Amino acid sequence: MSVWLRVVVLCCALVMGGPLAAWSQEAERWDRYLDRPRGPYRGQVIDAETKAPLVGAVVVVRWLRDRTYPVHMVAENYAVREAITDEEGRFFLDAKDLEEGAPRRTRRPGFLIFLPGYGSYPKQHVSPTGFTGGLFERLGTVVELPRLVDQEERRKHLGTFGPHSYSDKPFRDLPELMRRINEERIAIGLEPYFPE
Repeated sequence: MSVWLRVVVLCCALVMGGPLAAWSQEAERWDRYLDRPRGPYRGQVIDAETKAPLVGAVVVVRWLRDRTYPVHMVAENYAVREAITDEEGRFFLDAKDLEEGAPRRTRRPGFLIFLPGYGSYPKQHVSPTGFTGGLFERLGTVVELPRLVDQEERRKHLGTFGPHSYSDKPFRDLPELMRRINEERIAIGLEPYFPE
């Protein structure tokens, strides 16, 4: 097959595949992208064993935005916010302003719940299980975090996520998360992070 014919076939495939690719993205839009403001977001965080409320857990809410280019798509951080659990282990985060102004192809938010000495949500929580989409919308839910038993387990758990994946400037955007992560790092014998 000549080079010219290969180019023509490739161009035809791209032209024919374009509408199909766009349709396939729209078909999953209902569960992936914001179609309206979804919050406020709320929930309660408790100890998985004792069922006692966990005070001072940091709840990070992050919105990603898909940017589309001619031959690929890139997910980038759009916004991030944090909340702290109260004496009853409850949190509340209203993001209506942020979600109303969200650009096209902004995904539904993802969540991180972190407290030193405990497993985090969504990596090491005990409950809820199963599909967790929309979990913190409307009435919210109860999240059970297990206590981590030794320094090795705590060290391994801390390596499962990094603050820079949530923000390019975590000390500015997520001060409470950075404070708790540094508490945990010091408690297990690691150097704390320092502001950039």
